[in-house]
Amino acid sequence: MSRNRLMPTVPALAALATGLWGLTGPSFWRDEAVTAEVSRRSLGQILRLLPQVDAVHGLYYLLLHLVSELFGSGEAALRLPSVLAGAVTAGCTAELGRRYGGARLGLLAGLLAAFSPFLTRYAQDARPYALVTAAAAASTLLLASALERGGRPRWAAYAVSVVLVGLFNLFALLLLAAHAFPARPRQRAWAAAAGAALGCLSPLLLLASTQRGAQISWLTRPEPQAVAEWAVVLAGGAWLVPPFAALAVLGAWRRPVLRTAAVPWLLLPVVVLLGASLISPVYTPRYVLFTAPAAALLVAAGLDSLPAVPAWAGAAALIAGMAPMHLQQHAVDDRADDLRRLRALVERHARPGDGLLFRVTEQRTIMGAYPEAFARLDDLALERTGAEAGDLTGDLAGPAAFARRLAKADRVWVVSKRPDRDSPAYPVDESRFLVLRESFGKVRGWRFKGGYLALYARE
Repeated sequence: MSRNRLMPTVPALAALATGLWGLTGPSFWRDEAVTAEVSRRSLGQILRLLPQVDAVHGLYYLLLHLVSELFGSGEAALRLPSVLAGAVTAGCTAELGRRYGGARLGLLAGLLAAFSPFLTRYAQDARPYALVTAAAAASTLLLASALERGGRPRWAAYAVSVVLVGLFNLFALLLLAAHAFPARPRQRAWAAAAGAALGCLSPLLLLASTQRGAQISWLTRPEPQAVAEWAVVLAGGAWLVPPFAALAVLGAWRRPVLRTAAVPWLLLPVVVLLGASLISPVYTPRYVLFTAPAAALLVAAGLDSLPAVPAWAGAAALIAGMAPMHLQQHAVDDRADDLRRLRALVERHARPGDGLLFRVTEQRTIMGAYPEAFARLDDLALERTGAEAGDLTGDLAGPAAFARRLAKADRVWVVSKRPDRDSPAYPVDESRFLVLRESFGKVRGWRFKGGYLALYARE
């Protein structure tokens, strides 16, 4: 095998190294807590969950269930599939660059992908975003192969890759609209493969449409600065945006093939989701993570148009400029929640038999991150767990059952979003909290990133 064929392994290994570096540094956050809890369920319980909620993550949950069975449900084990997906993304990006412009362009593109803070952040996250990005990069590579050589096996492989893209994230099917541009020379073959893939995904599309409210109801309409924020995370820092944009434009100008293969891939999904969000919110930057390899290709093409020394010096400067964002992302409290601190507080101060109450029902899922910390507490409002009820949060006990349980407790731990009041975006279990306040007084409270923990004792 030629040296050029082996070239993609270099960026893949670099991405593997960046993904493994500090993998367990940041705490699990609320979405990862859901992944951890669902991964520990039985196969039957997961299959019972999906018709009710999170059908769009079904394949990912089944994969993580296998990982949990083999390696446990700790941070390293559950984040490792995303790390491996990051390596696949970098390798596929490098191979795409090699096909579109030669070995140097490929190596530059692969290394930019390997060291991208945007890609690395989700390569260290127990959620499916890194996997859908890897599937998108592999799908684009398979499309390039099918367009170059043709043949039913290659088009079939491409169709299967599109199915995987949709199974990991339905929004990523916008990649098909981007693929329509480079596929124009073989439009009929591409349309047949894409149509077959969409046909296979149609049951999931129908089921997901019934779960849409529960899945993305937390999203809000994007602010005017949303595009600027996306550019910052894509480039790896605010000051890197101008050189990134200039090099991307230069790359698109110098490499016509990338104008059809990479520019639609980079821009079309973002434009569509932002535009749709003006009517009904569907956009958040991680939903368009799968566009990042296209940015790496365009920037690499811009660098590749320079002489060798300026090209490699420019790449080194860009990668070095990403270091501050890498360091920020590796901070212990970088994630939306610091559930490790919550675990430490409960383990340090709670006693066996203490009660537990969540003022926000959906917040109960955070126990899935580190369940051992809550094992000795009595969840006073819970009648059936999520695994038993076939959902994520479980069923709540009635007022009488709650009152009986509360009567047996001398101390109760209350978890809420804020010390004073909770967000109106979440249903608040205020009635049970008011019953608690009738005979319990607050002893002490602690903030943790993402919420507030308070101890109440019987007066």
